[in-house]
Amino acid sequence: MRRVWNVVLLGTSLIASGSANAQSWGVYVGTGGGYPGYQRGYDDEDGLARFICSGQRAHMLEDRLRHEVAEDEIDGDDADRIHAAIDRLEDRQRHECREGDRRAIGDIAYRYDRIARWIDGEAHRGW
Repeated sequence: MRRVWNVVLLGTSLIASGSANAQSWGVYVGTGGGYPGYQRGYDDEDGLARFICSGQRAHMLEDRLRHEVAEDEIDGDDADRIHAAIDRLEDRQRHECREGDRRAIGDIAYRYDRIARWIDGEAHRGW
C-alpha cells in the first residue's frame, strides 16, 4: 500500500511541475479565447487577427528559433537578437489586440513574416 501511495504522489508532482514548466516556456495551457480586445467582434474574415492575437504566431517563431539554435544553425548572439525582436513585437501585439486595431494587427503579421525570413536567413547562411 505504501508503494502505491508513493507512486501516486510521484505522478501528481510530475503532472503539477509539467504544467508549470509548460507555462514558463510560453506554451498556452488553458481555455481562454485570445485577448480581451479581440472579443469586440471586429471584422476578421481571413482569421488573421485571431491567429495573431492568440499568440500562436509568436510561439511558432520562438519554437522555430529554439529548434534552429538546438541544431546549431543559428549563433547564440543572433538568436538573442531575434528573440528580443519577437518579444518586442509580442508586447505591441498585446496592446494592439486589446485596442482591436485591425490595420495594426496586419502590420504585426507582416513583421512576424519578416522575422521568419530573418530566422531562415540566419539558419541557412552557410548553405
